[in-house]
Amino acid sequence: MVPVVGVATPEAFGEVDALLLRTLPPWGGGVLRVERDGAVIFERAYGGYTVSDAVPIASATKLLSVLVLLSLVRDGTLSLDQPAASLVPDWPKDKAAITLRMLLAQTSGLPARSPCLETRTMTLPACVQEIAKTPLRAPPGTAFIDGGAGFQVAGRMAELASGKPWALLMQTRLMDPLGLSSTGFGRTDNPRIAGGAQANAVEYARVLRQLLPGATPDLLGQALRQAVLADETGGVPLMQSAYALAPGREGIRAGFGVYRDRVASDGRALEVVAQGVFGFTGWVDTERHLVGVLVVRGKVSEVWPVEQRVRELVRQAVPVPAR
Repeated sequence: MVPVVGVATPEAFGEVDALLLRTLPPWGGGVLRVERDGAVIFERAYGGYTVSDAVPIASATKLLSVLVLLSLVRDGTLSLDQPAASLVPDWPKDKAAITLRMLLAQTSGLPARSPCLETRTMTLPACVQEIAKTPLRAPPGTAFIDGGAGFQVAGRMAELASGKPWALLMQTRLMDPLGLSSTGFGRTDNPRIAGGAQANAVEYARVLRQLLPGATPDLLGQALRQAVLADETGGVPLMQSAYALAPGREGIRAGFGVYRDRVASDGRALEVVAQGVFGFTGWVDTERHLVGVLVVRGKVSEVWPVEQRVRELVRQAVPVPAR
């Protein structure tokens, strides 16, 4: 049997535990942490992992960056409808309509990637200059294109509006308030703002709690928290989605830094997911006041069936509280 450590397995989580004992070994193990109303109700490390191990989280980084950027919106340093052209020097005319909202909603029309995203020795200003010269894939506001280029521009807007480098904004607006010590981008002048961070289950759960009422400290406030959870794509075509090849999930839409994987008939997000290409998955269940983190380092297309089943079993184990 794969060695496990962690808190005692509640009876209701027996099937979840058995699933992970069976499925995680090919990836060397992993961690599952589930919290409800801020209290841990299940936590276990499998294989060679411990609950404090930090791993690359790829696109789950977006939520970290969204919290930093929206904290600047909350205090008035930035505005969601502020054009990139109002801050970024020599911003091209063909991209003049791009706003911070579009960048965070990934509807700016910018391509998903740029070569500078792979260059840690470059600076963020230089990377944004490169992105500015890249042809649009769609007119601003007309298509959803999941990727990293737009987040680089958003990060540069934050630097210019605040007068502080991204690393300092991360430290003072996210890491210090939430007590994060294992989370971050490492030492680089060109942080990959949509995909370059690492985190562990304990600290990422603190990040996810910001999407539920009662978070302490509350970095967003109610209006911006709802904006993160809302469909920010505006019904535009999904030109490039992280779930384009995921059976049954091809049409799910996004908020800011999260996908809306379960939605009520009235449009409320019941469950949102932040996931990376290596399979690291964080989710928030707004019905159950629950957050979960599955730490794994594999291939996301292979992890998909596992994380979906884990979340289904967690929903079965944790009832929706009576109103």
